[in-house]
Amino acid sequence: MPQVFAGFICGYALALLSTPLMAVSLLKLRGESALMARLFPEATSVTALAVSLHLGLFFACTGLGMILGLVLLAMDGAGGALGSPNAPYTLFAFGTIVAILAPLFVLVRPLRAMCAANALIAIAGFGWLMPYLAKWAP
Repeated sequence: MPQVFAGFICGYALALLSTPLMAVSLLKLRGESALMARLFPEATSVTALAVSLHLGLFFACTGLGMILGLVLLAMDGAGGALGSPNAPYTLFAFGTIVAILAPLFVLVRPLRAMCAANALIAIAGFGWLMPYLAKWAP
């Protein structure tokens, strides 16, 4: 089941890349939003926030990656296109990630840049890199 392990690896990489983006974005928003100012007062430690975010992102992203790995396993043998060895899976991963992040993108205007950056990282990792990782496994 190299697909599931590839999903775990891609999820962990996504958590590592998304943590600093989210921490900096959330702390920048505290000047613009009263809710963010109450959630993250001026004395908030950036390190503590980043560690807390990383812990949550680690569980969420690796869990999503393992579930997408099972989907990749189920779609094994599909044809390649779009620069991916498994085009139907890549389109499925793209749709799933867009469906997860679209409500946040639409409803919270100040977080749009962060959502778009995280979506691009997730689509590249889960949709494109993950089939290659699973293919390269012995």
